[in-house]
Amino acid sequence: MSQVLDILSRMRLFAGLSEDELAILEKLVFVNRVPVGDVVCREGDRSDFVCFVVRGCLDIVKNNEGGGEVVIAHLRPGDCMGEMALVDHEPRSATVRAAEDATLIVLTRKGIEQLRKRSPHAVSLVMENIARLLCTHLRRTSSQLAQFKLPVG
Repeated sequence: MSQVLDILSRMRLFAGLSEDELAILEKLVFVNRVPVGDVVCREGDRSDFVCFVVRGCLDIVKNNEGGGEVVIAHLRPGDCMGEMALVDHEPRSATVRAAEDATLIVLTRKGIEQLRKRSPHAVSLVMENIARLLCTHLRRTSSQLAQFKLPVG
């Protein structure tokens, strides 16, 4: 098994894919190295890829009302970013910057379309996994937001 295939098989977004489906997917991704400080994508950009952190750390950064930046999350090996862009085709919701030298596996929307043609079942599973991941993020965000709201009554 190749190193990329091994990494893909351990990613939550690809849970449930068969070895054959993972082998197809392996041909549709590419590896990208990002030096510390470089921006992977900017808030408001139109882009169409999801990244999986293999090595290093990425910061997820949002602009605040005062014009400053706030780090809202850190992504480490095994984490991904950009899954919303594959679903809603909207601009990036945050800036992603390498906090350390990072190695990423990148899957573009074009790659997803190729996977859809070759294995509709695989894309169905990937989309279900994306939905689960987005639900997890939404639940966490709701809990964090509740800490800043006034009590009822």
